[in-house]
Amino acid sequence: MPYFSWKAFSLWLAALACLPLGSIANAEPLQWVTVGDPGNTADTAPAGYGAVATSFQIMKYELTNQQYTDFLNSVARTDTYSLYTTSMGSNAHGGITRSGSSGSYSYSTKTNMGAKPVNYVCWFDAARVCNWLMNGATSSSGTETGSYTLVVGPDRG
Repeated sequence: MPYFSWKAFSLWLAALACLPLGSIANAEPLQWVTVGDPGNTADTAPAGYGAVATSFQIMKYELTNQQYTDFLNSVARTDTYSLYTTSMGSNAHGGITRSGSSGSYSYSTKTNMGAKPVNYVCWFDAARVCNWLMNGATSSSGTETGSYTLVVGPDRG
């Protein structure tokens, strides 16, 4: 499965109306925007876009490298679900490094990259972040149930 920017994922995140209005440890508070006017008419150019069936909330800003690092440090000491991708550390567009070995991994942001949007996150990683947020965003918060019950293993498909 190809990786994509969190920016591209933000449209998908719109479906998550039930996330708590909280913050991730040591990070800026998450800010949410309500998209309302349920039942509105779709746009005509381009046709078919813009209608919403129900009101929902979407993150106002993309998830940052620091926020994703906090998530990784909370749930990925072993990294069972391959939430970290080596491109996050080796590619110039990546903003997160990993050290240690499985069972004791720790993550940190690259210099001057903490406030930038996270990259190299696939749909399953994003769903796990959403579940973790919904379940309280702590080290004991689950990633496999919540808004999305994930039944696919670490091979992502």
